[in-house]
Order: sequence, then C-alpha cells, then structure tokens
Amino acid sequence: MKKLNFLLVLTILLATCRQVHEGGGPASGGEAITGCRALMDSMATLRGGLKIPQYFLADNPAKQGGEFEVIQYFGVLDHLSMKPGYALDYVYHYDGMGGYPLLYAYPASQPPYATEADLEAAGEKTNYQDYIQTDDTPESYFQFVLLALKGNQFYLDWHANYNDTQVVCDKTDVNDIIASLDGSFGYRISLGARVRATLLRGVGPSVVVGEQTVEVRLVTFTKWGGFYLTTYSISRSSPHTIQDVQEKNLIPYECGIMF
Repeated sequence: MKKLNFLLVLTILLATCRQVHEGGGPASGGEAITGCRALMDSMATLRGGLKIPQYFLADNPAKQGGEFEVIQYFGVLDHLSMKPGYALDYVYHYDGMGGYPLLYAYPASQPPYATEADLEAAGEKTNYQDYIQTDDTPESYFQFVLLALKGNQFYLDWHANYNDTQVVCDKTDVNDIIASLDGSFGYRISLGARVRATLLRGVGPSVVVGEQTVEVRLVTFTKWGGFYLTTYSISRSSPHTIQDVQEKNLIPYECGIMF
C-alpha cells in the first residue's frame, strides 16, 4: 500500500512539474504588485465583523443608518478615486434567493437612494465603474479589478454566498487555502489537487500597461471552482471599461455545498 501511495504521488508530481509556472505573477510577465497582501489585510479589517442588518432581510429594504459605507474603500484603495462631482453608495437587493448590495455612482449634489426601487424609479442603473478614476499606475489598475471583484462581498445572504472569490497574493495564501480545505466545510481537497496547488509558482498579481489597454493578471480561488488564472483587459482611457475577462482553471475544486 505504501508503495502504491508513493507511485501515485510520484505520478502526480511528474504530471504537475510541467505546470509550475501557471500563476498570474512575474512568471507570466508584467510588473508584480507588491502591495497585494497589505491591501487584502486592510480590506479584511475594514469589513471585519460585519453582520447583515435584520431589516435588510425584507422586501425592498431601506437603510436606517449605521450601515457599512463603501466610500471607506478609497481609504484602502488609495490609487483610486471617484470622478469629481460623483459619490459611491449602494442599495440592498433582497429576494427569495438571498440578498446582496448593489453599488452605484450618483451625483454628489443629490442625496443617495434609499432603496433599490428608488434607484430603478430614477432610471439610473449606473455602472459605478464608469465613474472610478485611476492614477494610471499599475497598482491603480490592480485596485480597480480588486474593487470590481470584492466591492460587493459584504452583507451576503444565502445564495449570494457563492460570491466568495479570493485574490491569491502569494504562496502563503495558497498554503492557507489548502489547509482550510480539510473537510470542515464541504469536501476535503484531493491529494492530486493538493500537490498541484503546492507546486504553483508566480501566483502573485501582475499588471501589463499598454498604450491603450491594461492587462491585470491574477490567481483567484473559489470554493465553487478552485484556483483560476484570470486576465482582465481594461481600457486605459477613461472610463476604464473591463473589455474582456479570460479564465483558466488551474486546479479544479468543488466543495459540494449547495445553499
């Protein structure tokens, strides 16, 4: 039995050695983003301990004061800002399948909308990303993607908890993710997937700034899919539209949990 296990591991190692540079960082080209870990920690601290207000779990819920304010993101994402004259806020969407925040931009001279119905009645389903400014540094485009990925990952209810995408900053993140897949939430990670994840290299985010387009490359993880290499193509001129997203599933994993 020990010999069979050894042969199995050896086979996995040999198959995986061809793929050890499949990450999103310097091994894939571009400028490495060295501040990823500090950003993730600051985002986690900013939203730490948030609990869904019970009054949000009703039809067309309205804010009552004291809720998390998304404008605080700009204290962490310091290479981003709102276009002059605009502010960032959210309304809460709730239905029979769960609930989540809907971010929007609005003229700062007007009061924010209280409910999703108010936002719809105003005819302004504004794509808030069109009103986000970068300072044209590689870090700013990474932060732009980070806001798009994780800006609405709070106050998630029921099915909305599928939105769990995590940005992988370094090998420590990979090791922590592997350790967390111990069967305490869903299926335990398989031996083959564990070995392949351990051998991933160049997993940190990187950015390639071109004349007209910026590519942001990063490795992400979700418990409903596994590790992905994701490349975002963003227009360098304002508004910074995400023109294309390419995903490559590096290491499949499914926790098996259904909300």
